Amino acid sequence: MVVSLALGNSSLYSGCKISEVAGRLNLETPVAEAINIVGRNIADIVAGTPAGDRVEVELTGPMAVWAYLVVFHAVVHAFTSVWYNDGRNRVLISRHG
Repeated sequence: MVVSLALGNSSLYSGCKISEVAGRLNLETPVAEAINIVGRNIADIVAGTPAGDRVEVELTGPMAVWAYLVVFHAVVHAFTSVWYNDGRNRVLISRHG
């Protein structure tokens, strides 16, 4: 499973206000509020993923560190392996089970 943390991921940022300026997406929801929204959304995404499909998850896409921390917290114990991909390198972040 691949989870893009880019602002274009409407499932992850559902409920957040996002605007486009000069072709670039910007999060307008205050971070303190967005953290809770993204946390609920990733929890729903994980819950909707069948247990048999929770082997590997790859986190990718440009976004602030806080979003990666929120998503990592939600996926680290739900998936056997958590990977990070910056578009150049794929790095194993966590493996257990």
